[in-house]
Amino acid sequence: MVVHIENPYEKKKTEEIAQMMVGERVFTGWPFLQEGLVVAVSDSLFKYEKMTVVPGTPPKIIHNPHAPQGLGHWKMKSERIEQVYSKRSGVITGTVDILLHVRPLKGLKRLETGAFVKDYEGTDKEVEQAVQMCLLEVASEDPRYLERAAPPLSEEFPEGSKIFFLGEHAYGVAAQVSATTETSLSVILAFFPSDKTENEKFSAIVNSRKSGRYFPSFRAADMVGISGRALSKITSSFMVITSDNQKTNLGLSLKFEAKALKVIDYSRKEGRHWEFSEKAIELIREYKEKFPEIFRSLDQSGDAMAKSSEVLPGPDSDARVREVKNWLKAKGVRDFEPVSLFCDQLTKDTVAEIEKLADGFTANKSSSAIKKAIVKGIPRQAVLKPAHAVYRLQNQHFALGDRVTMVQDSGGVPLSVKGVVIGLNSKSMDVVWDVPFMSGITLGDRCSQYRGSTVEFNTCLNVTNPQFVTSTNPKAPPPAPNPAFKPRFGPHPAIRPTAGQIPAAGFRPAPHTSQGPGFQIMSNPNRGGRGLYLNGRGMPQQHHQTNNQHANAVVQDSATLPQTNGSQVPPHTGRGFPRGGGRGGYNPGFARRGNSLPGFDRGRGAPRGGMRGRGRGSFAASVPS
Repeated sequence: MVVHIENPYEKKKTEEIAQMMVGERVFTGWPFLQEGLVVAVSDSLFKYEKMTVVPGTPPKIIHNPHAPQGLGHWKMKSERIEQVYSKRSGVITGTVDILLHVRPLKGLKRLETGAFVKDYEGTDKEVEQAVQMCLLEVASEDPRYLERAAPPLSEEFPEGSKIFFLGEHAYGVAAQVSATTETSLSVILAFFPSDKTENEKFSAIVNSRKSGRYFPSFRAADMVGISGRALSKITSSFMVITSDNQKTNLGLSLKFEAKALKVIDYSRKEGRHWEFSEKAIELIREYKEKFPEIFRSLDQSGDAMAKSSEVLPGPDSDARVREVKNWLKAKGVRDFEPVSLFCDQLTKDTVAEIEKLADGFTANKSSSAIKKAIVKGIPRQAVLKPAHAVYRLQNQHFALGDRVTMVQDSGGVPLSVKGVVIGLNSKSMDVVWDVPFMSGITLGDRCSQYRGSTVEFNTCLNVTNPQFVTSTNPKAPPPAPNPAFKPRFGPHPAIRPTAGQIPAAGFRPAPHTSQGPGFQIMSNPNRGGRGLYLNGRGMPQQHHQTNNQHANAVVQDSATLPQTNGSQVPPHTGRGFPRGGGRGGYNPGFARRGNSLPGFDRGRGAPRGGMRGRGRGSFAASVPS
């Protein structure tokens, strides 16, 4: 079965369609419809967008022509849409003359007033769709994404509900609603007075780590006194075969290129190059002083696995291999924890210190030390309901060692439990919590049993770095939104977009300048033009001159020779002498068409022993030495 689509906008102009659809919602991707917002309409020549031309006036539709390379891209997109529907779905769309630029629906966004409105994707997720394949309305919308007005405070925050206070003096403290009015709330706060000092002590543990500088691999090799090839071998896996054909790794295993792994506090990768810390360089230097024979064998060529007798020559090379292996184990090399290049984490020792400090604080706390306070007349935006965390805690920033509180009532971590951030990934973070719970894990043996978990950024409230502090005054303006938090670790190459396409991830190529290169090719002043044999080309051997002063004298004397018996030739400012001259003109000392020099031939039939020139061109007489 083949479905034919009738285009209801076939007889309408592009500008009329833009006036009707830009800024409105549509449903794209038929037959699997998805809601989106139309931001522009385009045809094969122009793109129609709504913008404000004069400040203070309502926006209007403005059409801008496509870039020269954008014309081909627009044609390619329209043909692709038509081909995909025809070849894969059996749907004949007809000619695609108009495209809608649509930003898909991302979800609902909660405003400070408590209302839920639709939130759409940014420019990087914008898609194009044929206008005849879009619908303005559907029979049944998804109830999950229906906009809702702000409910009454008594309905949204009933008495006794658990919330978190976002005021300045007790940020992140657990609270309970005691009473509500039409415009304000009254809450009861419960907190330990020592919470603020605890946060500072956790941050001090992370900041007290040995923060050494990192050096690029070539600089690290110079500091140790080895080649770059030797450094690459010894910092990765260096396998050695013993006499009983057993393989032993004598490398430090600080980097794993193929697996994209690094070792915290020892190595990292910036761009395309590896970098090593002062701690790693000190370990390599100590390794070299202890076993210099190994480092002397690292520069040997060949891909074959080395033998123990070649790396550690001696009567008992296998015993020496075991000695090296025991030394590496004593230095803790085999306990190094490789992690992904695209994350940042704390070491096991630092996590153990954090757990020990948290256990001490928990043991000294008791229910009698809890302080309570009543706060009245606060607006709804000054408190956080656990169900609203996914909407309100967008773009929250975190760092290693930050103290966090679980504010989401769904999931494996209990509500209002506190913890410390020990790892950051691209879309989540690793947290070690103050108390164990049933669904807790060890995070790869980095923390105690039942104490760790990986959670998303919008499930916790950062109490070390408060970012959603709200005034308790109902008339105060709302806080400014935070920029997007997208932690990026490790090498991320910039991808140049194709011609006519919008760059992704904020990448912009270098601007093209109309100026030429910043250098010029200098000409040799001792080399003349064609026919001028200052460099010896086309000149008899006996007339070669190597003295620059003599050569310059030839140029100066020749330039001042009088023009006779012919038309006046304009002065030549280029490289060398002009080729020939005016026909019939004669300059003494020069051979041109129409004149002659004794004993000189232009290259055709010269008598034996005479001077033979290099074809047409000028001729300079020899300079006496």
